[in-house]
Amino acid sequence: REGEIDIAKRIEDGINQVQSSVAEYPEAITYLLQQYDKYEAEQLRLSDIISGFIDPNEVDDMAPTATHIGSELSEDDLPDEDEDEDEDEDEDGDNSDDDGDGGPDPEVAREKFGELRAQYEVTRLSIQKNGRAHDDTQNAIAQLADVFRQFRLMPKQFDRLVNNMREMMERVRVQE
Repeated sequence: REGEIDIAKRIEDGINQVQSSVAEYPEAITYLLQQYDKYEAEQLRLSDIISGFIDPNEVDDMAPTATHIGSELSEDDLPDEDEDEDEDEDEDGDNSDDDGDGGPDPEVAREKFGELRAQYEVTRLSIQKNGRAHDDTQNAIAQLADVFRQFRLMPKQFDRLVNNMREMMERVRVQE
């Protein structure tokens, strides 16, 4: 189990690094905000976009993101799986805490996406006004990355963001 936990932590660190890199590409944030707008318009479920949020104050905790490690959860759930009564109580507790589809809390999501949108606008305006190399812009990009890292994206969304970034890099290479 210790080996699995170490592997899960390394995967998590890698995902956070990729997510930070993606945050520096404004189109990635634009895409995520568009997906949230589709949720607001009831075209998507919130659970199709994100699985939850990471508490920025609890950096050392193992908060699974796009690549969910099954053994990570089973470690916490093993005692509950052995006892049927506890499992039923946990299921009841889960249903009362979540919205109907078992996804993230819509109110928390609204707050977090609002924070992301606000920081995205600050960053976008700073890039337009000062350019990417300016200190104020670099600080805004770092703050945007901090906000973006709080999101636990669904694998499909994470893959889409990474693929968009990869396609953009390919277009740049072709132009060079």
